[in-house]
Amino acid sequence: MDKVLDRIWRFFSSVKLAIVLIISIVATAIIGTVIQQGLPVETYVRHYGASTYRLLHFFDLFDMYHSWWFELLLILFIVNVTVCTLERLPAIFKMVSKPKLKIPMEKINAFKERQTVSYGGRKEALIASLVDRLKESYRRPVHTSSEEGDFIYLEKGRIARFGPYVTHLSLIIIFIGVLVGSFLGFDAYVNLSPGDATDIVRTTRGNQDLTLPFTIKCNDFHIEFYDSGIPKAYKSDLSLLRDNRQIARKVIDVNQPLTYRGITIYQASYGQAGASDFSIVLTSSNDGEEDLSLARNQLFPLKGDISIAVLDYSRNYQGFGPTILVGVYKGQKLQSTSIYLEKYPDFHGAEKIEGYGIRFIKAHESYYTGLQVAKDPGAPYVAGGAIVLIIGLLMSFFSYRRRVWLFIPEKFDGTFTVAGVADRNKYSFEFEFEKLVGSIREICSPTVEGKDTVPPSPSDKGTKDGRR
Repeated sequence: MDKVLDRIWRFFSSVKLAIVLIISIVATAIIGTVIQQGLPVETYVRHYGASTYRLLHFFDLFDMYHSWWFELLLILFIVNVTVCTLERLPAIFKMVSKPKLKIPMEKINAFKERQTVSYGGRKEALIASLVDRLKESYRRPVHTSSEEGDFIYLEKGRIARFGPYVTHLSLIIIFIGVLVGSFLGFDAYVNLSPGDATDIVRTTRGNQDLTLPFTIKCNDFHIEFYDSGIPKAYKSDLSLLRDNRQIARKVIDVNQPLTYRGITIYQASYGQAGASDFSIVLTSSNDGEEDLSLARNQLFPLKGDISIAVLDYSRNYQGFGPTILVGVYKGQKLQSTSIYLEKYPDFHGAEKIEGYGIRFIKAHESYYTGLQVAKDPGAPYVAGGAIVLIIGLLMSFFSYRRRVWLFIPEKFDGTFTVAGVADRNKYSFEFEFEKLVGSIREICSPTVEGKDTVPPSPSDKGTKDGRR
């Protein structure tokens, strides 16, 4: 049993597994960008064809972020990152909490950043002066003694060692938020015409009806078009009702949704609900012009038992613009039909019906608003994880750990060694180290008041910049 658990632990602590999972998640995100998610079935069938649609639908590629295999990828990644962190974090804690205050002289001599500094006073005064003055640039210089001599340990950027693990934590929080939203949230849609109200929406995943804890009422819907016919803006005036009492109201547009108790209503689309009535003008040599407003299929008597009715309407008939289809009735029987164009009144309307000319003026169109209704309880987790991610990146990239040792030998001969090393960013540390050595030389200068110092000993002569 222990061997099985050990194999499972080693499997999930593998960096190779992390790389495979990251590549898989990124590949999934790319596919999800290429294939639009959550569109109506008719759209996919029209675009891909029936057979390709069935294949892609089998693998949940039209709603992949809620698919079982994507959720499995996230769970595996969460477990992998957690195990990797637990595997390596204790060693980092030990390294940071118990740094090596003393290191062998041969290791000091191997450091690239190493210099020798001279001091003409007593060893005890030197140590006291260095510990006291270096507090200004290093938080807590640590002095330790050994048989070989005394060490003063300096450290900066200790927190940078935890940057990658803070980043790991942020990814865990973000992916947990995604899973919470997937399991406990929903994404649905509903179409409403002005005056309509409903508490039932249809989910994009599974096409199932879902009852909301309130009723959505569309008080009004307004749409504006450019001259080319492209929609310029569309807005919905919505009310939320509970027990016939209004609990919220807002005019929403594409960038201004309505949110109530974790459920957000977005302005997603619009559509034609049809033309409600049509303005036309009847002309005759005897009666002149008469303005009419006719509903679809409403019979209007012309002469005797001859009547006309608007049978159909197209907003852009074969590229000629708004067009109506008018039927001529004798009694209740349809005799003939003619089309009339708003922009080209003489295109087909020159023909008169029982001596009457017909001119199509305008169609009073009505539209429905397409609303997306979504609930994502995982959103706060994702937002919190994003903040933690930024903190982790700042810790990792804007700070780095650097350590410096000052070694004063037991048999002090007027010189001591300063050596340092950085985990990364070696070039910047080189300049920082030179500046630190300069500060140490100033501390050792005989001009410093209140210090037990004398001019440098003759043994320091002949060296260049204190290097040996």
